[in-house]
Amino acid sequence: MTIVREVERMPIDVAPQVSVIVPTLNEERHIGLLLSSIKNQSSTTCEILIMDGGSKDKTAEIAKAYGADVIVLPRYGEFISRNIGAKEARGALLLFTCADITFPPDLFSRIVQEFRERPELVALTGPGYPFDAPAFGKVEYGIYNLLRYFFAKLPKPLKRFSTSTNFLVVRKDYFEKSGGFAIDDINADGLMGKKLLEMGEVAFSLDSRIYLSARRMKNMGFFAFNKHYLYVVENFLFSSSEASFMKSWKLGSKRKHRKIHEV
Repeated sequence: MTIVREVERMPIDVAPQVSVIVPTLNEERHIGLLLSSIKNQSSTTCEILIMDGGSKDKTAEIAKAYGADVIVLPRYGEFISRNIGAKEARGALLLFTCADITFPPDLFSRIVQEFRERPELVALTGPGYPFDAPAFGKVEYGIYNLLRYFFAKLPKPLKRFSTSTNFLVVRKDYFEKSGGFAIDDINADGLMGKKLLEMGEVAFSLDSRIYLSARRMKNMGFFAFNKHYLYVVENFLFSSSEASFMKSWKLGSKRKHRKIHEV
């Protein structure tokens, strides 16, 4: 495994409360907004781990300017990079996100408080609102957020914890117990929700919102975008994971996925 450190990590006396883990590949157009929103968080100590897949633009340069720890993993995929980032993390809470996300300024403090007040809580996620989507895209995301919230409120065994690495917070010890993300599954972040649900208490918090870019919906077109991400159905219908149509669909989406995440 080839790991290249852009900046050597300094020893610390006190571990950060939150470790933010972000895989990147040629994200110079977006990464600054994310990092600025992290730096603007109030009353929370955090570290930023940029797991870069070998960007040819200024992604690493921008990240270092914000004090992020940049680890270059040439040609490594998204989920193995996230797993490596989790091992490198020094915080008790792991926050998985993406380069085109921005956070409200009080989000981290509310997350830390939530986990402090609920020691039984294993993981937390919340709704994502596309700040630049067309009207019908915003409506679709609104419906999707409501579905995620509704299923998270159901009693077991009907309860579902539909997760995405746009925004997922997990206690580090429980993430380690889970075995990490499945590195060969395109829906590894969604399937992580199922693992965490089986491990303990999880929450979909309407107060823990994030803002995301609709760049892929706009670049791909509404219908192609939905066709590509249709595999998220298995986050709600666990039995569909073994169906031949789902395996075939995920395989087709996987072939396009890395290229899509570069735009």
